[in-house]
Amino acid sequence: MVALLFVMQAVATNLVVERQNGSTMQQNIALIGKWVFVGEDLQLMDKEGNVLATEPINSVRKIIFSDQPTAIENVKQEVIVVYPNPVQDVLYINGIADQTLRVYDMQGRMVQITEGTQVTVSNLSKGTYLLQIGTQVVRFIKL
Repeated sequence: MVALLFVMQAVATNLVVERQNGSTMQQNIALIGKWVFVGEDLQLMDKEGNVLATEPINSVRKIIFSDQPTAIENVKQEVIVVYPNPVQDVLYINGIADQTLRVYDMQGRMVQITEGTQVTVSNLSKGTYLLQIGTQVVRFIKL
């Protein structure tokens, strides 16, 4: 499996998972060897393959790659709106200037890269995907 961590900005030191209920789980990136999707769970593993943390995908609101060594309150939060979700043709992103947008499948493979504030996803198969916007990652469903 390809780890998405290797395509993130080199300055990020922490992976922060913000849950739907507002709580967070934070892990030092240096300890993470890879992250994988097993069934309906996201698993963070160390370099030896030991599971560091498991998080049900349906509880994840967003994933942030942060250079802040402390709690989520110290992470600069941009207000980014991704819609519609689920999507059929075009995914729109409000709250950002034109930038590189990367789409990953649930196996961690980058399946699309584009510039701007929208992503045409009509060519993708139905399923769940991750959209990387800067240091933030948003999950979306393609119908």
